[in-house]
Amino acid sequence: MNRFALGAAVLLTALSARAQEEAIDATSAARDAGAADLEPTFSDAEPAGDDFESLVKIDEEIAKFGSSLTDEVVSSTKTAQRAAQVPAVVSVVTAEEIQARGYTSLAEVLRTVPGFYDVFDLVTHNIGVRGVNGGARASGNIIKLMIDGQPVDYRPSTGNFFGEELIPLPLIDHVEIIRGPASALYGANAFLGVVNLITKTGQAAAGVRVFGQGTLIRTNPGGGGGAMAGISSEMFDVLVGTQAAYLNRSGLELPKSSPVLSQSGAPTATRSENDIARPKTLFAKATARLKLVELSFLASVQNLDSGGEFLDTGPLTHGTRVSLVNQNYRLSLSAQPLEAVTVRASAHYLSASPAGQERFDIGERGYALLRSAGVDGFGANGEVQVRAAKFLTVTIGADFVDEMYLLQTWDHLTTENLYAADGVTVLRGVGTIVPGEAHGARQTFTNVGGFVQGLINWNDDFSTVLGARLDYHSLYQLNPSFRLGVVYAPASRPLSLKLLYGSSFKAPSAEQLYTQPMKFLDVQGNPNLTSQTAHTVELAAGFGFASGRGELTVNAFGTEILNRVEYLQRSFFLQAQNIATELVVGGELDLRFAFTKAISARLSGGVAKTVIETYRFATIASSTTVSNALFPLAQVHLSADWAIPWQGFHLAAEVSYVSPRSASQSNAVLAARAYDLRGYPYVSLVLSTAGRKIFGHRETSAAVRVSNVLNTISADSGFGGVDVPAQGVTATLTVIQSL
Repeated sequence: MNRFALGAAVLLTALSARAQEEAIDATSAARDAGAADLEPTFSDAEPAGDDFESLVKIDEEIAKFGSSLTDEVVSSTKTAQRAAQVPAVVSVVTAEEIQARGYTSLAEVLRTVPGFYDVFDLVTHNIGVRGVNGGARASGNIIKLMIDGQPVDYRPSTGNFFGEELIPLPLIDHVEIIRGPASALYGANAFLGVVNLITKTGQAAAGVRVFGQGTLIRTNPGGGGGAMAGISSEMFDVLVGTQAAYLNRSGLELPKSSPVLSQSGAPTATRSENDIARPKTLFAKATARLKLVELSFLASVQNLDSGGEFLDTGPLTHGTRVSLVNQNYRLSLSAQPLEAVTVRASAHYLSASPAGQERFDIGERGYALLRSAGVDGFGANGEVQVRAAKFLTVTIGADFVDEMYLLQTWDHLTTENLYAADGVTVLRGVGTIVPGEAHGARQTFTNVGGFVQGLINWNDDFSTVLGARLDYHSLYQLNPSFRLGVVYAPASRPLSLKLLYGSSFKAPSAEQLYTQPMKFLDVQGNPNLTSQTAHTVELAAGFGFASGRGELTVNAFGTEILNRVEYLQRSFFLQAQNIATELVVGGELDLRFAFTKAISARLSGGVAKTVIETYRFATIASSTTVSNALFPLAQVHLSADWAIPWQGFHLAAEVSYVSPRSASQSNAVLAARAYDLRGYPYVSLVLSTAGRKIFGHRETSAAVRVSNVLNTISADSGFGGVDVPAQGVTATLTVIQSL
């Protein structure tokens, strides 16, 4: 830790020395430029009055870090709108905030967004929304994750990658986060939320930049790096970026709360070993602007590669390595044949499968398991947006997807020679692979969907959205989704009131339906699963302070989930079952305020509680039923930012409190009682600087982030009797250098 801190201090001292030479000129230039330079542009906004002008001319730090009323958002309606007008509860995180906070992954970005909670098993981030977690092996599958509007979920499980393997964060312009259902636009998997990463243009990222990271997880050193390049002209625009990292989390203990410790066959090891993550990612996009159309190509390749010392497949066996490759490619075009008509069409190809280095060690001598699974698929979609009248915009679209799945089974890899009774004859040599049951079985999923949406601006103050979508799934036939929203957001006042309704559905994944178990008490597919559906009602309000110093947004919601899926023991295996109907209610708050030109703060938080839960199976004993599993009743996040203009530095502190969370249903069953993981405070400190020119005219940005400073997180619940330890105090130095 001392050597890491010394290196960080040397770098930041160099940055400071150069920054001091520029301080007087930069301060004078900022004064001359005035707040008018900070005013955002909204393509669909009406002319603003004096009160609204004062809101958007708030101090530089608030402007950089986004304003939930004034940010421009496209994900909610596929039409650019001020967030105040958007018929959804939405948050925006900007590139400036990502850099200033030293974030290294999307999971860190989402951690303080109201309504989200991340359970990290040191392989995948299982992010829940508004009191609901997807459960075992879900990896945040109740969220639709997109990059530039392209879904990038890992299709065999419909889970998502939220870690460093997703995309190099320096490529991101901003992140749009919608809480609530969005199936009426995006179909299945836009179940309880949508996260859309909007990347920079090649013009905005012009040139070449390299970035490096030094990481210290407790006393374990690590790091990584990458590069990005952008180029642009009148005819084309290109952005490319890649990144790789090495992270060592070894040395963690299995929490004493883990029910597996009291079971027969409890792990004999006490600490994790060789718990290494090697995430890698590549992203590229290119746009060609022709006379009548715009053509674009997008490619996203992700490699999640991590040790799995605290998975429910067998903790602390020291031999599990999870490695998954996820690929998405899209070719799209857009045209505007008439001033009031926009046409978009695209085709995409996806592929997902385990990588060759993946192994599962379940603690049995002589063999390891290899996962046989994967998917290849393609699809196409098209939509037409028509500004039918000054007050009415209609969007009509249709899409099709065809996916061929290699159904998940487990092959046996021999790791020690197997001898005959004579002790000499080798029956099975090292490296022999024995195919698992149903090896090679395949299943095709197809889905055809169509939607229509009407966006009605009754006048400068009131607007309404009406939307409906119908999906036909090859297994689950017709699935309708609807949305209705009424918004009062006057252009002349920093005010927004929203009343919203939406429904959504989530079809079971191929893994839930058809997977073969790797051992007794492991997950076995259940082909009788039905879709989950949700209905959400929201009331939201936003208000900008008359002084133009900040804003307050609040909302209340109620979500009814039908046929919620949970894993239950059936005979000798676990199976996903549609076990319950539940009603979750809660609310969220987001307050931003600038005390001075240089000092600002943000207070956010949320509560979510299951108030009604009806189980379909009487076999679940009342003593082990779990409410709000894996999700805290309450969270509060306070962040403070201090811009230090005479030094060119930015100091930030994040302080959170997370209330106790109930353990998972499977852990409660093994413990023969429901139990909670204790609440905790969480503190992070960040020192950053951006745009410093310490090598001629080449810009340098740097951030030192220390997360979980107090080392207060004890554990979060896992599954199969395993609770998961926090990785501990983590320090990261990130440097981005223009070439």
